[in-house]
Amino acid sequence: MPIMKTVLFISSNKVLGQGLSAAIHAKPELDFLWAAQLHYPQAVVGVDIFHADVVILDIVDQADMDQAVGICQPLRQVEQDLKILLLVRPEQSAVCSRVIDAKNAGLIDDFVFYDSSLAYLLAKLAAFS
Repeated sequence: MPIMKTVLFISSNKVLGQGLSAAIHAKPELDFLWAAQLHYPQAVVGVDIFHADVVILDIVDQADMDQAVGICQPLRQVEQDLKILLLVRPEQSAVCSRVIDAKNAGLIDDFVFYDSSLAYLLAKLAAFS
């Protein structure tokens, strides 16, 4: 029997969070436990409180990317087994460049563009071991 993974979604977009939550709850075979936070500054505490295995950070713009880097650095120091996935908009080239830099530096494990399918996002989450 697979071990349930706790996925912590961090975004100020409540509607997106509710939609992803509904999608994950509709697929119990994925064995995901869903948690969400609306505030980036509480991310490090949220990872500890929810015992997160995977964090999805919603990156809307450069300011969010700056916050994400500030979140990922301490998370990587404390939670080496934690998987970090960024959800980004492909049309923002400066943000995309920083996301690639963050992946290459080992701050994040992967990223998914907003225009990807829900099935692709869920497959990425399932692939994290």
